[in-house]
Amino acid sequence: MERNNFNNLIALAKNNNAEFLALFNEIYPEFVASLKTINPKIRSSELEFCAMTFLNFSTKNIAQYTFVTVRAVQVRKNRLRKKLNIASDIDFNNWMRDQIQRNPGVEQEQVSV
Repeated sequence: MERNNFNNLIALAKNNNAEFLALFNEIYPEFVASLKTINPKIRSSELEFCAMTFLNFSTKNIAQYTFVTVRAVQVRKNRLRKKLNIASDIDFNNWMRDQIQRNPGVEQEQVSV
């Protein structure tokens, strides 16, 4: 993956830009497909949230970038845990990153915010 695309992706996420999910899906199509396999009814707003956790944004950062409270982000994580059948003892962000690990050959970068 080109560094420029990745940096653009992070900038779109930080600016809460509507193009974020489209670029994320272009760079990580296996991730979105994996989540849709688990729950075909997952909404695009939920996919966007999952994409941010995949990129290892903290709860505080997600709240800041999406203009909601930290508590709202925590509630959303809990609802997605139920929707995607993620056990409460499993780290949410790690689980998201593991979705791409199940598809070998896909390059992944960590984001530092």
